[in-house]
Amino acid sequence: MKRIVKYDLLRVVSCFAIVLLHVSGSYWHAVDVESKDFATMTVYNSLTRFGVPVFFMLSGLFVLDPDKSFSVDKWVKKTVKLAACFFIWSFFYGFQSVLFHGVLSGWSSVGPEMWSSAVNRLVTGHAHMWYLLDLLGFYLILPILRKICEDIRIAGYFFLLWVTVQFVIATVLPGGGRALAFVAGMHLYLLTGYIGYFVGGFWLDKIALPRGWRYALYVSGMGALLFTMWRTIADCRASSTYDERWFSPSNINVLIISAAVFVFFKHLELPRRLTDSGGISMMAKSTFFVYMIHPFFIEKLNLLGIKVIAFPVALSIPVMSIGIFAVCMFLGHLVSRIPVIGKIVLF
Repeated sequence: MKRIVKYDLLRVVSCFAIVLLHVSGSYWHAVDVESKDFATMTVYNSLTRFGVPVFFMLSGLFVLDPDKSFSVDKWVKKTVKLAACFFIWSFFYGFQSVLFHGVLSGWSSVGPEMWSSAVNRLVTGHAHMWYLLDLLGFYLILPILRKICEDIRIAGYFFLLWVTVQFVIATVLPGGGRALAFVAGMHLYLLTGYIGYFVGGFWLDKIALPRGWRYALYVSGMGALLFTMWRTIADCRASSTYDERWFSPSNINVLIISAAVFVFFKHLELPRRLTDSGGISMMAKSTFFVYMIHPFFIEKLNLLGIKVIAFPVALSIPVMSIGIFAVCMFLGHLVSRIPVIGKIVLF
């Protein structure tokens, strides 16, 4: 399959946004909500909220396109490989703490509770691995979703229906709670979660948005971003709690930001030297590995006392994010060159 460099660049940018999200949010709940550090961390955190939704949009863009070849054999292999990736990475995150504790403190210090916790994590995965389970679910119903996307009008209907159920009823309509309860009675479970982002990436790529609509979406995206920053800080300080509701991809502000970023990159014209160099596409191939491994480095740096709150956060957050991203990207490139292992660990 011929790579689309502007979408490869978007994948790299989204991957970095996720690393920045986890670095900026690692001690978000530990600082005073009235402090400048909290406001700074919230600004950085808000900037990243398109990362995971766009990951889903890019995944759907390529696997749902009816013009792309699709076979049962390829579908089964990709689905099995995705499930295998989940358990391989679950094993890594489940038992790496046992290994480190045993090496540093002696194996006699590794008690039954630590072993039990490791086994449990093997089944549930690390906190950030919910993404793989969602993606696995989408792959299981991929033949159905591809049938929906054979007609762009039906795909658009599905996406707009998801937007209505997931966002408009709950956050826009007066009395949204009662309306949402009415819709919940219909048990439209397929129109919940991230599936709309998955289908929406394909739909937004295929439709032709007039320039005026695009610019209106960009302005709305900027407005939604500023709203996310302001409202999150205001709500947290008003309630003296850590209120994350406006960070959720299930809120319309994050949908608008994500759609604006996606459409912007769709229409981005890259210089010929970038598209021909192959560097961006090479980095894009390692983004799955970066997503999977970066929490390991964040956690280990925190254990060593290298925390964002140990330094001025305005500088520590971007410096740590860039450093972790660069190291993970380099390791991903190395792993991709290892026979067999590279194919198993990467997706």
